[in-house]
Amino acid sequence: MLSNFRAFAQSPIALIIIVLLVLSFAIAMPGAGGIFTGSGDAVVVVGPERISQREMATAFNREVARLQEQNPDVTREMAREEGIAYQVLQQQITMATMAARARDLGLAISDVAIVSEVADVPAFQNPITERFDRDTMAAALQRSGVTEDQFARDIEGDLLRSQLMATLAGFSDVPDQIAATRYLVAEEQRRMTGLVIDASTADEIEDPTDETLQTFIDETLGANGEPVFTRPEYRAITLVRFQLDDFIRDVAVDEATLREVYDYEIATNQIGTPAYRSFTQLTVSDQAGADDAASRLAAGEAPSAVAAELGLDTPLVQTDVQQFEIPDEGLGETVFAMSAGEARAVEGRFGWSAVIITGAEEATQPAFEEERPRLQADAARAQATDDMYDAISAFETVRATGASLEVAAEESGTPLEIFQPLAVNSIDEDLQFDGERYQALAPEILPAAFDHIEGFATNLESYNETDFYTLRVDEIIQSRPFELEEIREQAESRWRSIQVDTQLQARAEDALAQLEAGSDMEIVSLMVGGRTETSTLKRGQTAGGFDRNAVALAFTTDPGAYEMIQVGEGQYLVLTVNEIIPADIAAAPAADLAGIETSLTTELGNDIVSATREYLIRDYGITDESIDNRLYSLAIGETDPSTRQ
Repeated sequence: MLSNFRAFAQSPIALIIIVLLVLSFAIAMPGAGGIFTGSGDAVVVVGPERISQREMATAFNREVARLQEQNPDVTREMAREEGIAYQVLQQQITMATMAARARDLGLAISDVAIVSEVADVPAFQNPITERFDRDTMAAALQRSGVTEDQFARDIEGDLLRSQLMATLAGFSDVPDQIAATRYLVAEEQRRMTGLVIDASTADEIEDPTDETLQTFIDETLGANGEPVFTRPEYRAITLVRFQLDDFIRDVAVDEATLREVYDYEIATNQIGTPAYRSFTQLTVSDQAGADDAASRLAAGEAPSAVAAELGLDTPLVQTDVQQFEIPDEGLGETVFAMSAGEARAVEGRFGWSAVIITGAEEATQPAFEEERPRLQADAARAQATDDMYDAISAFETVRATGASLEVAAEESGTPLEIFQPLAVNSIDEDLQFDGERYQALAPEILPAAFDHIEGFATNLESYNETDFYTLRVDEIIQSRPFELEEIREQAESRWRSIQVDTQLQARAEDALAQLEAGSDMEIVSLMVGGRTETSTLKRGQTAGGFDRNAVALAFTTDPGAYEMIQVGEGQYLVLTVNEIIPADIAAAPAADLAGIETSLTTELGNDIVSATREYLIRDYGITDESIDNRLYSLAIGETDPSTRQ
């Protein structure tokens, strides 16, 4: 069966599907999941599969490390802000759905298959003997921060997904004829000739009279049925804003305080990654029995064999647990003081046990100096937040007495802003647009002003996630049609463009009629004005007056027929196809056809993965509510989930 998996993995469709599934999880060896067992701390549960906090943290850390190889300046915070953590979570969910469905279908991987696959990993081969070497494997896994148990589960997961995807791949063969057809379509050429009629050949347009312009202003309507030349409604406002950035300043924070925060974040796993242990526990009645069992385990005997020979209960297996997850505190302290492969007799709160450690991963903690800039910035932000709320309190206390915005601002020392009439998009009465003003007001504040009545201040409202404002509408200037003198320049420019376009369209229609009647294009160009152009183009190419739309039209036009198209403002094209030049499939380079097949396979692979993922997500009922946000935040080192991207 494993040979079948390997044969499948060598096919193009399999390669693309697997790459799509495990993209961003690449390390120096196979295995990108580790999502097939849980320790009770599941970020997401997908059917029988669990994505634990540790597994999510490991996947995110690997992705950050991969990004840092490309750009050393990338930080975990930057990755979170750019949504990388959420992408990693979605990829983990995708892999979990595939594994869950494989298990639901009864697919399974034997230990022999896993061992064989591990032995073929190049990173595990001794560089001298070029054969699998356990010590080399252990060193490689340690460098990657992966335990042997976890890696074995990763291999099992990869093979399970390969089984499932092999079934899907059976429906995804790309027939050679499809690739050949795409080549013929892509390489087909058409020689086309066009008569270009543009504004350079237009007759002079006489100046419009005032009556003509006024009629144009009155009768030109927009898509909403209202006159285009209408002044918007304007509102003058008085504004008081409390913006967090205005309160942020350098704050001298005691070193001891920063260290306390740092220690707290370490203790609560908000930064770094916690220690994990995998172990097997045999419960015995006394110390002598525990010592005997521990000695046997240390000698390499299987826990199940030791339990059977000594008449003990079935061994208890714990995988990737944190210390707080072990109910017996004494046992937990001892287990986390032990190293991988070590066996001991342990007296816990519930009696004696023999324990052997099957996997150990120590905690990783960023140094205090590495975290100092962030801690300092967080302290400054916290102080700024306190200062801002103090300022808000002082301002609102005065307002509560019935004071106006002006009085409340003056008595509380709060800045007051007065804005002359603005439209809802921040354009002023002179029709001037200020981008900075737009960014400051238009997204949230001005729309609120246009929903409020005149003369009364609003309650304090939040905006921008961190800031607050209150405003009063001081004046409302109703919308009205522009007077001619207010809009003469813009109206005349628009009127002239329409006149020119109308003239050119009439010429193009006249030229089309003459050409369809059998006239020569060169003669027609002299009569109506314009120039002729000829090009030989493939689909998607452009040249001269032949833009993409014109070329697309040419590929739907029969040779000898004529079509008219507007190719830009004040520019028309009347075209004909002189010759269809088919591609020669016999002369097609093998590399080109192979590239097309790869492209088709990629497209089909995308469709298969997308459709399969969407179906499984729905089938397992996975939604945003399925995510344990607390554990997800801890896994990615997020201290403030409200900032999540």
